[in-house]
Amino acid sequence: MTTKEEIHDSDVTNVLKDDGVPTIELKEFENMTVTRLAEIKKRFGAPPWAVRIVYNNRFGGVLICQNPGEGNRLHYHPDAAECWVIMEGEWEWTIDGQGTQKVTKDDIVLVPQEVRHQIRCVGTQPGIRFAVTKPDVDHVY
Repeated sequence: MTTKEEIHDSDVTNVLKDDGVPTIELKEFENMTVTRLAEIKKRFGAPPWAVRIVYNNRFGGVLICQNPGEGNRLHYHPDAAECWVIMEGEWEWTIDGQGTQKVTKDDIVLVPQEVRHQIRCVGTQPGIRFAVTKPDVDHVY
């Protein structure tokens, strides 16, 4: 699936910053026994921000909070599937072969390996999603 024009990036900080998320915390809440969303929201305040919650040799998980209209760039992962748990807000997912659909709090979304996808927060309130995939997963744009 790789072509000359594609850009690869597996550095979570670069990926998030390039997607318009300037506040990124990778260590403070990482691998805690219990993580409280209310505590993270209080600590980081208004979006956009991202906080890594889990990181090990099998999977990583990042909470991502964005405002309506914000999201990520169209991309795929050549070596891993990715899933998201919608914690707050309304999101619009575009997944190759499945079109675009809205998801809300308590929905879980799965995108298989090598499938292009994109997300955007919609509605009137900020949204929070918990992204889970392989650690240091390759993003291909």
